[in-house]
Amino acid sequence: MLTFKAETSFECLGDGVSRRIGVMSDQTPAAEVKFAAGAFGQLQKHPHPQHIQVISGEFEFTVGNAIHTLLAGETLLIPAITPFGCFCLVAGSLLEIPQNT
Repeated sequence: MLTFKAETSFECLGDGVSRRIGVMSDQTPAAEVKFAAGAFGQLQKHPHPQHIQVISGEFEFTVGNAIHTLLAGETLLIPAITPFGCFCLVAGSLLEIPQNT
């Protein structure tokens, strides 16, 4: 089982969102992002696939034209160069883990 180790303290990004940077136990870079209920994760896209793991809370993710509701313990793989964002339904946190192609 992979675990997250923080390397920075949480940085407030505004509008109910904060983030800290770290690595997974296999040394893959990752970020833990905390959301207040009602906070938005801005629409973005990356040149690499992105693995999302919900640690706590409930989130509604928009990935391309699809909408997915995720609860604590669930994961989602975002394909490379696909627009995605989220809305936090219940306060919580998630891990964002870039994937090598």
